[in-house]
Amino acid sequence: MKEGLPELDTNLGGNEPGSTKFGRGKPAGGDEFSEKQLKLGYWFITHKVLLRKILTGVLMGIAGIFWIYALVGFVDWAFVRGPKERENLKTTLQIITAPEALQAISAQDISFTEPVIFAGGIGQYDILVQAKNTNEKWWAEFKYRFVGEGLNGDWLKGFILPNETKYIANLGVQRAFRPRNVRFETDNFKYHRINPHEIADYAKWEAERLNIAISDKKFDPYAIRNKKNIASLTFKASNNSAYDFWSVGFYAFLYRGEQLVATNYISTTEFLSGEEKDLQMQFYEGLPTITKYEIIPDLNIFD
Repeated sequence: MKEGLPELDTNLGGNEPGSTKFGRGKPAGGDEFSEKQLKLGYWFITHKVLLRKILTGVLMGIAGIFWIYALVGFVDWAFVRGPKERENLKTTLQIITAPEALQAISAQDISFTEPVIFAGGIGQYDILVQAKNTNEKWWAEFKYRFVGEGLNGDWLKGFILPNETKYIANLGVQRAFRPRNVRFETDNFKYHRINPHEIADYAKWEAERLNIAISDKKFDPYAIRNKKNIASLTFKASNNSAYDFWSVGFYAFLYRGEQLVATNYISTTEFLSGEEKDLQMQFYEGLPTITKYEIIPDLNIFD
């Protein structure tokens, strides 16, 4: 070697002097593979087909379980549980659509009798029908009128409470002659169902509000004597309820035996709780012998 030239370093890769060119260092990729890892990798490579078969079998087994579950459910619905449920549904629908069931959930029509007419004085007539509400949980309000030959009555407001039988009337109809072929018409009929959450016991609720007592009744067929005797009916009304009422009406019905022969109506305003009022009605048309009479308060307790 010539003098003056640097000595070539043949120790590459950090090898010790005297080692080979590449030496015995660690692989360029980093960590060495252990013998266990190599064996495991070799096992996976040699058993890859078997593992694929096992995985396929497991997946097919899971799918088979779902298919079996679905098939069992279908068979159960089609031949066991399904027919029973369909029969129960059919029975339920039959019950719901049965007339008895429909009556239980809907209001029955209010029934009305044919109109009756009484002379109410000179050129005046009283016309009325009897209404009956068989519904225990429904009350109704409506408009009504009487029409006939030469009669086209005005529309009036009416109401009827649950389980109530009452007269609906138009009193003092002005006509020169007695109306003929009279019929009763209604319009704008509205049924109202009693809310059991607000009124749990309707009979008690009604009694608390319709606690209006009638006393000291006196009927005088000759209260005023002239060409036609004018009869008088006096009575005392007591508001024994805990409620004040703006207006309360009273119907009087006179009977000869069991036959209704005359009627009248009077109302009073501002009828306060605990108050008593002396009231009087007069009958201007000549009457037959009266054997009994009754006075009935007329009050819409829902108004």
